[in-house]
Amino acid sequence: MDEMEKSIRTKSQSLGYKFAVLLLATWTLVNLVLYVAAGRAHDMLPTLVLIAVLLAQGFSEESMKRRMVEGDDEYHEPNRTVRIVVGALGVALVTFFAGFFALYAA
Repeated sequence: MDEMEKSIRTKSQSLGYKFAVLLLATWTLVNLVLYVAAGRAHDMLPTLVLIAVLLAQGFSEESMKRRMVEGDDEYHEPNRTVRIVVGALGVALVTFFAGFFALYAA
């Protein structure tokens, strides 16, 4: 496989990934609106698949970045404190919305 074929495949996979994430996000939002507005049963499947896809993409990207710069003297790791604060903020937001949703459902 030459560079042009690799580029074409990478672009098509990127578009497919973006379409799948957009579809899952739309399915999750529609399902949530139907749950809140009409009282239908909440289906967690699209939400769980969306979370799994985004986590897999994020972890694989981070792993690839680390392997690419491993042993490079010029590259310096970003500030770990900022990463921890941003991660904690993300976890706090998810926990808040999950708690809000659980209280609203009860």
